[in-house]
Amino acid sequence: MASLSGVLRLGASSAGRPAGGSPLLAWDEGSAPFQAEGEAQAVVLGPARQPRGDLARALAAWPGGAETILRPFLQAGMGFAFAVWEGGRLTLGADPWGLQTLYYREAGGQLGFSDRLADLTRPGEEKLHLASCEHFLRYLSIPPGRTLLGGVRRLPPGEQLVISSDGVASQPFIPLGGEPAGGRGEARRQLRQTAGEAAAAAADLPPGEPIGLLLSGGMDSTALLALLREARQGPIVAIHAGAGDSPDRGFARAMAERHGAEFLDLTLTAEDARESLGWIVSSMEAPGGNASAVANCRAFALARERGLRRVVSGLGADEVFGGHRKHLLAPWWPWLGRLPLFIRQALARRASHPSLREALAAQGGPLEMHRAMYALMGEEEAARLRGGLARFAQVVRPEDGRGNPSRYPLALLQVDLDQWLRAALGPMAGTLAAADGLELALPLASAPMLRLSASMPLSWKVAGSTGKRLLREALRDLLPREILDRSRKGFTVPVAEWLRGELAGTARELLAPGKVERWCLLEREGPLRLLGEHVSGRADWGLALWGWMTFSAWYDRFFPAEGGM
Repeated sequence: MASLSGVLRLGASSAGRPAGGSPLLAWDEGSAPFQAEGEAQAVVLGPARQPRGDLARALAAWPGGAETILRPFLQAGMGFAFAVWEGGRLTLGADPWGLQTLYYREAGGQLGFSDRLADLTRPGEEKLHLASCEHFLRYLSIPPGRTLLGGVRRLPPGEQLVISSDGVASQPFIPLGGEPAGGRGEARRQLRQTAGEAAAAAADLPPGEPIGLLLSGGMDSTALLALLREARQGPIVAIHAGAGDSPDRGFARAMAERHGAEFLDLTLTAEDARESLGWIVSSMEAPGGNASAVANCRAFALARERGLRRVVSGLGADEVFGGHRKHLLAPWWPWLGRLPLFIRQALARRASHPSLREALAAQGGPLEMHRAMYALMGEEEAARLRGGLARFAQVVRPEDGRGNPSRYPLALLQVDLDQWLRAALGPMAGTLAAADGLELALPLASAPMLRLSASMPLSWKVAGSTGKRLLREALRDLLPREILDRSRKGFTVPVAEWLRGELAGTARELLAPGKVERWCLLEREGPLRLLGEHVSGRADWGLALWGWMTFSAWYDRFFPAEGGM
């Protein structure tokens, strides 16, 4: 049962908008709003979708104080969602990482909202949102503010939705920007201090209670392990998940021993992917286009079995501080963007990677070139795969109706957040952790860290072949040389290898032409053609195939065969 849901009756005009009169709010049975001495009511969901009556009571007493009241979550990088009803106005808000979901549907003079997508669906009446499906085809993610269902929207992470008799308006809950950072040395000092404070906030548990950490053996998770040890003397449980031949396992084990943490090791197999797929889709209520969901799913299950309540992750640091390889090209896009399009198209034809080809041929300036680097399937390949209604779809741009900041480094950060952290990683990790009853904290992407990143010039994040430049310098004292010099890590899942072996049969079942035909999106034989190319080694379609396998499972859940579209 949903913990934050209700229906706001607006009174409809011919356009479906309010036409005078006071809106009326009816909370659903599963919600338990707190009311202050006045008329204001509030509901707050904290991490793991747990109702927080103490914070709801404070928010009802001070309806405009959400940022202050929810500061502990913002400081630690933990998910939340809230609703405030005051003076005929409903305000919905959610965390800036996409960890906590909140959906809404406006129709027939009323607006329904819930933290669970299934509560707002209308069996037998739903249609796919084609632009979001096109986005999934190209990026294997769903743009913030959308779902794959045409009638249901998701509250964009980090924003507030205000609904009243005047209509529906969106505004930033955690605006990025402000004054640029001062000197580089001062910014480095602030970054080290803020990272420590964020880790301490995430580690704020009773002294004897253990805290979990997803430890990949890379820079971010190792720095967090050291920061957690600085903040507390209590037990730390480090969890590593990887394939049997993972070179990261030894580094992770050594770092756990170095900081006196208990080490739990998970060896992932194709069977883990097969067994996890349904759980991932049902927990996320969306396709799990990122294959790292398998590792997170198993790691969170192990954390639950170990009796942990809270788990810390280095997720988000790459998007916030420029740690992906694609960020190394970001300083070049303004210059390359000034070249005539025919020259860039000629360069694109020589590029070997689909995302680089897309970026060089992109129209719309340097931001669109950077956004195109997130594409996992180029336009040429996508055109071969499209079928049915997808031929008429346009990609949703997260900035539509909102605009990007004018300063290039800040605008890049907005693209990174909207295109990947808020669209894919945050929703995946947050919902999977909550499904196992776990609180998830992302200290390196906390609100104070976000604001610091937003104030930095691009040259402090990326230079030459080095990403996360200033973050590396700020955390250098916490990291041994062998970790500091390693390339970017994470919970990697060899789904491409598995799809050439044990997982191929599952792929054939989920991507069978009869199933694909029902979607009205792809050529009925298209996914199996990709699988054939992949198994033969002619191409690597591992991520795309996994994404569409999860889409197939999701579609069967929301569009059962007897109902269809």
